[in-house]
Amino acid sequence: MGSVETFECLEDFNTCLQQYEENTNTKFIVLKSDRAFGKSDLTVEKQLQWEVKIVPFNGVPFKIIGKKTYVCHQGRDKHAKAKIRRQESKEQGHEYSCLKTRRLMQPTKKMGCPATINVIHIVRFPEYKITEDNPYQKREKSSAVREALRLDPKRVCTEEMFAASFPDIKEHQNHPIDGKESRDIWNIIKKVKAGNWKSSVDHHNLQALVNTWKEEGCATEYRPSQEEEDGTVVKMLLCLQTPWQRRLMLLYGQHVCLLDETYRAGRNSMPLFFLWVRTNVTYAAVGVFVTQTETKEDIAEALKVFQNWNSDWNPSHFLVDFCEAEISALVEVFKGSKVLLCDFHREKAWMEWTRKKENGVTCQEKVLILLRAIADSQTNEDFENSTVTLQQHPDWQSNEKLRRFLSKWLCHAERWVNVFRNKNLNVAIFTNKGVERQKDVLKHSYLKGHRNCSLSETLIVIMRDFLPNSYQKYVELNIKRKYSGNVPCFLRDRPRIMAQHIMKRHQESLLFNARDITSAGENVFSVHSQTSQEEHLVNFGKGDEMPSCTCMDWRRHLLPCQHFCAVFTLVPGWSWENLSAAYRNNPLFTFDEVCLGHSRTVPLNSADLQVEELLKKNQENNNSPEGDSCISSPERSPSPAAPSETILITPSVKAEKREKCSTLLKEISDLTCHIQDGTFLDSVTDRLTDLLEDLRRHIHHDDILDLSYTPPSKKMCSSAT
Repeated sequence: MGSVETFECLEDFNTCLQQYEENTNTKFIVLKSDRAFGKSDLTVEKQLQWEVKIVPFNGVPFKIIGKKTYVCHQGRDKHAKAKIRRQESKEQGHEYSCLKTRRLMQPTKKMGCPATINVIHIVRFPEYKITEDNPYQKREKSSAVREALRLDPKRVCTEEMFAASFPDIKEHQNHPIDGKESRDIWNIIKKVKAGNWKSSVDHHNLQALVNTWKEEGCATEYRPSQEEEDGTVVKMLLCLQTPWQRRLMLLYGQHVCLLDETYRAGRNSMPLFFLWVRTNVTYAAVGVFVTQTETKEDIAEALKVFQNWNSDWNPSHFLVDFCEAEISALVEVFKGSKVLLCDFHREKAWMEWTRKKENGVTCQEKVLILLRAIADSQTNEDFENSTVTLQQHPDWQSNEKLRRFLSKWLCHAERWVNVFRNKNLNVAIFTNKGVERQKDVLKHSYLKGHRNCSLSETLIVIMRDFLPNSYQKYVELNIKRKYSGNVPCFLRDRPRIMAQHIMKRHQESLLFNARDITSAGENVFSVHSQTSQEEHLVNFGKGDEMPSCTCMDWRRHLLPCQHFCAVFTLVPGWSWENLSAAYRNNPLFTFDEVCLGHSRTVPLNSADLQVEELLKKNQENNNSPEGDSCISSPERSPSPAAPSETILITPSVKAEKREKCSTLLKEISDLTCHIQDGTFLDSVTDRLTDLLEDLRRHIHHDDILDLSYTPPSKKMCSSAT
């Protein structure tokens, strides 16, 4: 149950509502409101009341002037019926159903949350208070009040009051809530600041903060800088990791982690490092540490702290800037991990260096093009040839500075050239531009005005505001809106970025037909390009083997391209579920179950599955007659014939029959656009449903294409695509 509050005026209620929304991190909107709500009008014909649900009996009679209802902004859609009527009106106003419309994958943010705030505006009559709760006194005082109001309402003594019932935070459902915690970091910081700090020396203030963060469950390691008895100086070290950061590190950081010096914190400009991971929806900082100097030894010591805290954390790859200290520290601590250089910073470093006049590079753009050719090398031969071409350039041969600069990069070629990257890398993180955006937000929003503040004050902003807000953003992006029914089933439990990417490729794949796809081995298909004569090999992978495609889109994103989508659509038995488990089970491809305690936003029903299956089969019927199929497959045992199959039909006859069926289906589809009789449409739907079920009973697949006959070759229509 929630709480009931009373207020003397409407302004007090509005202030309380705003404070309630801030404390619970929620938002409410008006569902309905009486016209008289908020107005002092005693002439309103309302029944005299003695008590209501949120105003208990206290002996004072009152009139309810008006009521107002607020609902959670992710509650039910109050305009749902109007939207349906508007959509029906649009459909009836057009003869054609193929109008170009915007495809909304998540058409509404409404999640059906039942949380409600009910407010009533009442006017009390204190001079007519009764002493006992009995019918006689109520009738007597009610008559007296009505008579006084009839004679002269202005002379009646009144008191306005607003009563509101606020829901408990647990009443919110189906969407994330980051409510006020019992002992949050903000309260801790207020307590520390209330004591005017323990010392003017910042390391004492840091120690106080570390102690309070540790009590909150945050993993901490703090060692202030101090001089030992033997004269040696112990360097300062601070490592911080909250429970949710540890969870995301173990969930998303097993394959690729990013190490980045994010900020120079404090008046002494100490390096502040963040450990980042790419989550399913954004980038998240999963560890924070500060070292006294940016040396290999200091960074390695901090990394070992996180390694001890997270014994199960062993990333196969790290992504860093071109910093010798960071690279050496990672190689020392994580001996089995491969350290890669960020493409974004690599390109930025090249451009900045070549454009400086003192470096004397005359053909800047040409040198950059040659460097990019080296980076994009797909084979060792390409790498060697591109390197030789660069070394033959006049700028290389005449500029000693350029040779020294680029030789340093070529010594680390295995960290930035494509050919040396792990082929089993299942996360397309070759740039940290997402991290750069997060850093910009931290510097220019959260730390704006904190340029000359102490290290402790900087960490307060990070721990109080930046990290909690970034995690809240992560939660909201995981569970925010339901997916539209026109999104394929296998994408409805996927993050929005991934779903949008594959949906775009799915639309492009509709240009393919079955003749463009041939089997090229076990789990491998050859797909003919729509823009050239090139053939792309699509490998679904198996076990720990990663899927792959030879197209540039796959190499850039490592997500299903149009060639994969073409196989999904046109080859029976091949879908997302046939991709190797090592790739398919990547946590980047699913929602985080912990965000709301469950993973699915909306469970798939049988109707959704039938619609998707029907769409796929229609595509097969229209574009890929069995008689025209050129797809080959591995050997398999022959499948049993259908019970009713007594005569073997040749492929040409089958193709002719299928073409006739396809023509009839298209004509039916066109005619339904002009039918206005709803009853007749219902009967047509029933008959088509029966026909569909009958068709399904006559379809046999063993997940391998039937190649009983070799189809005759057909002339390809020359068309520019």
